[in-house]
Amino acid sequence: MRYILALLVLAGPAFAQDQDAIAAMTVAIQEAGCVVTADNGDAVLAVAGLSADETMAVIAALYDEGLVALQEDGSMKLTNDVCQ
Repeated sequence: MRYILALLVLAGPAFAQDQDAIAAMTVAIQEAGCVVTADNGDAVLAVAGLSADETMAVIAALYDEGLVALQEDGSMKLTNDVCQ
């Protein structure tokens, strides 16, 4: 989970947002039950199949759009039409 938090801090607007990468990450998180935890984080990243730079940019974009939220337990929850 620290990896996810580091991504949020390090990611910046310099990365171009690729809709395919955003879709891949969104599907990966949805398949994980809409929540990324320390236990499933590596699996979510593997399913998404993104590079480190793409992952940072996608998570930052999702966070900026209010589609992911950090939880008190350190997990990250996706909140879109599928994940309420």
